[in-house]
Amino acid sequence: MTVPSFQCGIAVLGCDKNTADAEHFAGLLDLDAGREITVLCPGFPEDDLPHLDAVVLFTCAFIHDAKEESVEAILRWVNHREAFGFPRQIYVAGCLSQRYADELKKEIPEVDAWVGISDLQKLKALLLEKAPRTYCAVSSCSSGSRKRLDNKPYAFLKIGDGCDHACSFCIIPAIKGRLHSRPSQEILDEAKVLIESGVRELNLVAQDCTAYGRDLYAEYRLQHLLADLCAIPGDFWIRCLYCYPGGITEALLEEITAQPKIVPYLDIPLQHTAPKVLKAMQRPAHALNIGDLICQIREKVPGITLRTTMLIGFPGESLTDHRHLLRFMESMPFEWLGAFPYSREEGTEATLMKKQLRRDTITRRCNEVLELQAFITEAFNMSRENKTVRALIEGYDDERNCWIARSASEAPEVDGVIFVESKTPLKQGSFIDVRLMRTELYDMVARPATEI
Repeated sequence: MTVPSFQCGIAVLGCDKNTADAEHFAGLLDLDAGREITVLCPGFPEDDLPHLDAVVLFTCAFIHDAKEESVEAILRWVNHREAFGFPRQIYVAGCLSQRYADELKKEIPEVDAWVGISDLQKLKALLLEKAPRTYCAVSSCSSGSRKRLDNKPYAFLKIGDGCDHACSFCIIPAIKGRLHSRPSQEILDEAKVLIESGVRELNLVAQDCTAYGRDLYAEYRLQHLLADLCAIPGDFWIRCLYCYPGGITEALLEEITAQPKIVPYLDIPLQHTAPKVLKAMQRPAHALNIGDLICQIREKVPGITLRTTMLIGFPGESLTDHRHLLRFMESMPFEWLGAFPYSREEGTEATLMKKQLRRDTITRRCNEVLELQAFITEAFNMSRENKTVRALIEGYDDERNCWIARSASEAPEVDGVIFVESKTPLKQGSFIDVRLMRTELYDMVARPATEI
């Protein structure tokens, strides 16, 4: 008699590092003998949700909105179980659990267990302990295993976690601890498996990618890791995300220029540009001349696409500081920019600072930044019209009846996309040349170059 599998759903909130952690956890459950546990990625309760035996939520606690989103997701699962009787087990992992487990146990006692960010093995043991004995085979996977939760042609490759910086608004070091880089061979092994599975874009992520290796090696740094990744056989892209400005060296820029597999793209989280605000934020290298750095990057890597994030409404941010940021955006435009309203995070120095801004002031300034950036990004996209670029086909959009793709200039999940109108079917995970035809603000519409 065939015994139905024990089904575990995984729901991911927050940053792409959570996505990587969730897939590592799925790898721990990926058993050989008949695959007794089926790992699903169902998202959140819907009408057609399978009858899950368990669900694991990977949560975020970086900012107020992320915490609220995580708590709301937990409550949706709790309410779903009360209404329909499944999933039988609910587990919460990630940053929210790491930071607030004691409080949340009292507030939401329906959750079966709260597990910290580094306790994937413990989480696995808890889940298997509750599963029927039939399904509790011993996993043959190593601790570094990874199981994809989707068939997307890109993946986030975590090269480290934790942070040695002491930004006054950030709680991450208190949650994740100091910088801990992953050994290079472990990263390279995982990258090879991902590429062999069909991944065509590796997005390197960490709290600060440019800090990679400082805690492990005397000299081996991000540029050396990039060179080793590029040596892996195959046709694929590598993209560097979260590169702090103080860590962007000439050696790193030379590696990006020299290696065709590294897309000319950098995500540089500035958070602000006004010197007074950067100093109050205790940003690393806050005295660095950002304008000079941007000019150096664009000179060393012609055609590079730059992305940044800005934190708006930090305590003490004056109207002059805000206008400084807007002027900088106009004079040193980033092709992509995300803006986030400041929120008080308990346990951070900024929470105790005087001159906290009114919420309506923060919202208004944030909107002004986003409105300006919309014009900048649209102008960037319009400048690319009628150009031919290499694009990675991600999948098909049924609503628009076209294919979805990205070029080197768009990072997954945060930037725009390219809608490819093709007369013939395209292959997901393939690279093709497309002609960019017109702009739709953040997105572009294109056709295969062979059809022009």
